[in-house]
Amino acid sequence: TAQTRRGSTTMNTGRFRTMASVAPGGEVRREAGRLPAGPIRLRAEVVHGFGRGSKMLGFPTANMKIEWEADDAGADLDENARSMLDFAKNCDAGVYAAWAQVADGKDRGVYKTAMSIGMNPTFTDVKRRTLEPWILHDYPEDFYGAELRLIVCEHIRPELSFEEFNDLVVAIREDGDWAKQRLDEPELAKLQQDPWFDDSAPKL
Repeated sequence: TAQTRRGSTTMNTGRFRTMASVAPGGEVRREAGRLPAGPIRLRAEVVHGFGRGSKMLGFPTANMKIEWEADDAGADLDENARSMLDFAKNCDAGVYAAWAQVADGKDRGVYKTAMSIGMNPTFTDVKRRTLEPWILHDYPEDFYGAELRLIVCEHIRPELSFEEFNDLVVAIREDGDWAKQRLDEPELAKLQQDPWFDDSAPKL
């Protein structure tokens, strides 16, 4: 299954940089790509990011902690931190469909998610890969410092740079729509009930 769409209106801004991976005219191709090793289970603390998701783009994302500094220093990492780091280092950058849960929050529901990982090439201030799930659910309050659990199910599209701000906004919105649709597939929908999200699983 593949999909190509294009944004319709434009807004110029000097905050963007030009790269070889530019999406011409805002054109984005999406294709369901199953992960070679199957669904990937990740958990990490939610930390503060650049503040663009909600304030600038209108899509509240949760930034998951990746232990880049500890890895640079050669420190030992626990299994969960190592899994996060290995995934961030080795996965294909881009957008994924996932299930997510705030494991120790007031709302512990498991919700559909469009997750971005990469260097955010549309912007110039990102030095290391970030992992930012956009959970497709309205939470009543922020959950910084909480534990977020993910099951990453499918790769949706590669990382792209957008020349126009509105094309980026349109692409993110359509990423969410695509993720919602894909996660209704029976093989992926059943992962919402995965033991990874059980109350009995130990917290970080």
